[in-house]
Amino acid sequence: MAKHHETQPENQQPLAAFAFRRDGSLLCKGKIEDGNTVYFDADSRSLRHSRVFILPEPETGIPLTSLSIERLERRQAFEPRLRFNENGGLIFERIPERIREIWWWRRCCIRGRITNRASVEGQLETYPACNAIVHICEVDRIRWWIDRIDSDLLERLRGDLLERIPIPIPEPPRPLPDPPPFRPEFGLELLQNASSNISVNRMPQAALESPAQLQLLHQQIQRVDAVQFRNILADHFAHFFPYFCTFPYLWPWLYRCDEVAVVETDQNGRFEACIWHQGDQPDVYVWLEYPLDGGNVTVHRPRVPCATYWDYDCGEDINIQLSDSRIPPVCGGILEGTSVAIRSIGTHVSPLHIDQRLTNTITLPGDGNFRTVGLTSYATQGLGSYSPQLTNQFVRPFTGNIPIYAQFGEGLPATNIHYFQVQYRRTHNAGLLTLINPSDLNSGWKTLESGALNRRYVLQDGLDFKYEYYNLGPFEVNGARVYRIPPLDPKLPGIDGQPASSDPTARWSRYDSVAIARINTNLLEEDGLYEFRVRFLDQNGDLANVNPYFFRVPDPEDVNATMAAPNLYIRQIGADAVFQFRMRVDNLRPALGIFGVSLDGDFSAMTDCGFLAYQSVSQQVGLSFRASHPRGFGLFNFNVERGRRNSLFNHFTLGDARGVVTGSKAPYTLGPDGIYRASFSIAALLAGCGDKAAFSESLTAVGLHTDGTHAGNFYRNTVSNAFAIAPQ
Repeated sequence: MAKHHETQPENQQPLAAFAFRRDGSLLCKGKIEDGNTVYFDADSRSLRHSRVFILPEPETGIPLTSLSIERLERRQAFEPRLRFNENGGLIFERIPERIREIWWWRRCCIRGRITNRASVEGQLETYPACNAIVHICEVDRIRWWIDRIDSDLLERLRGDLLERIPIPIPEPPRPLPDPPPFRPEFGLELLQNASSNISVNRMPQAALESPAQLQLLHQQIQRVDAVQFRNILADHFAHFFPYFCTFPYLWPWLYRCDEVAVVETDQNGRFEACIWHQGDQPDVYVWLEYPLDGGNVTVHRPRVPCATYWDYDCGEDINIQLSDSRIPPVCGGILEGTSVAIRSIGTHVSPLHIDQRLTNTITLPGDGNFRTVGLTSYATQGLGSYSPQLTNQFVRPFTGNIPIYAQFGEGLPATNIHYFQVQYRRTHNAGLLTLINPSDLNSGWKTLESGALNRRYVLQDGLDFKYEYYNLGPFEVNGARVYRIPPLDPKLPGIDGQPASSDPTARWSRYDSVAIARINTNLLEEDGLYEFRVRFLDQNGDLANVNPYFFRVPDPEDVNATMAAPNLYIRQIGADAVFQFRMRVDNLRPALGIFGVSLDGDFSAMTDCGFLAYQSVSQQVGLSFRASHPRGFGLFNFNVERGRRNSLFNHFTLGDARGVVTGSKAPYTLGPDGIYRASFSIAALLAGCGDKAAFSESLTAVGLHTDGTHAGNFYRNTVSNAFAIAPQ
């Protein structure tokens, strides 16, 4: 896992000085000159009654108001003696190196996911805890305050540790909600036979390896003096903290934390906050609130000693699973205004991620004029191993059952906007020959038959959640099959004056998305380029008077936000606007096959049982296979393996290749007949195996297709073959 740390070289570490009033408020920031003098823009009387701290210049993004006296003291900021020169500048001596060593500011991104497990329809279901409020705190390091712990308290701690090390400690008493037990990975398990409904990981980096090491530690803390005992606690804190969790008298001394960020979870229950901290890796503590009954209610706040993520690996997921029957399976925000956002084609493909321009082309292996109109760039980041020319390009056609998701604004349904309808037409065939002129806005349109569409809402029934459904249609209005726009909330009246539910707990399960159509590509006429049109209608079923700004799409910079739909997606029908987009439909699977091997071009040299008898190691063995798709929508992976005793080692890679079916991929050349061919000498094939060997050939072909939700496994197929070579 890559760490999100950004360190600053020592010789470029600028210092800053801050003066605080006696009440703890920030007076002003000073300017350091000549290396050891600070000048403040404040009157001398105020400065002489202030407290001054010197520390590295905080990075951009760190609010100065967060640098309280208490926090700076705990972080060992340098507090000089107040001594001023004749010009009013504060003179300070050399800053101790032990303080400088802990001063480095680093950036760390803390991320994770919050889920809830509760009863839904009588069955336990795990779902994202959307819109949860995540409080992120940084816990102080013991080395910063170990010297301040009372000596009598330390002696009590020494006695308690001697009683428990290396004997496993009992499970500590638990707060509500129930935190997980700590299970260290060294030697003895300290907590046994415990269960938890919260899934977290708090293992520190350092760990003792055996009970013998625990015994050695027991001997050390028994013999050392008080000063050495303090040092052992600081140096081996990672090994002691499971025991500290059971000593409540230590908590006021050992566990202090600052809240460094407050964020909300998104529609997938995920959160992220990037902070600046000091030290190698921060110790992180997380507690949660959830909006319930008109306010924010704490739903997860375990004890800091037992629930801190010690030595948090920046960027690593913190996954917390709650078990709270008050948190509903409800997600998504509200779209403001009288508007509609076309959220996605399928679950993941934004309309902006489908190429809409008829003349756009890219270069692929063997095809310098690959047309991309109607194709999507979804899930193409990982295709570079097949060809770098595929990465982040519009290369995937659509197939299967594809929903269109939209989000209705809070102003809908409106007085003259009651219904919606999706139409389609096929403008080009599979080879992109024109069937209908796209500039003709009125010809060839058909109503898309999506069947019954519903919007799901949630009801709370005691400790259980239940799903109910609001019927969107279709309805017949003046001979047209249309669907009705749902109200903002299921408790509000719809276009017929009736709410979906009168239950006060009713809420849509998703506020940011509802399926407004379902495209089944197998029920369309044929493969080719299609145009789809989303229309909004009045109470009579006629085209409603909406302007282009009525339509919105996901913002590429923030998928949870929306932006005005680009003009490329808007068509004007008289004075009214519709949303229109192109999609390339392809339902054809790639073809594949492995042919028999040849010897110096002679295919008859291979017997029906797969043997080749050679005379000279200079002779050439020819391998060939077919992997093709008439529109180039396919990938292949060809593997040649030589027999070996252990399949985990010594992989044979001489004849391997993976690529896109449009062109050659070394060492294979694609011929005009659609067959890939390559030749290898007997010597190369036998290298390290004496004079005989057996081989397997495996070919997998997979379509580039997607349904807007999945990609990478459509039309996947695998064939295999085998052969052996031996001297005559």
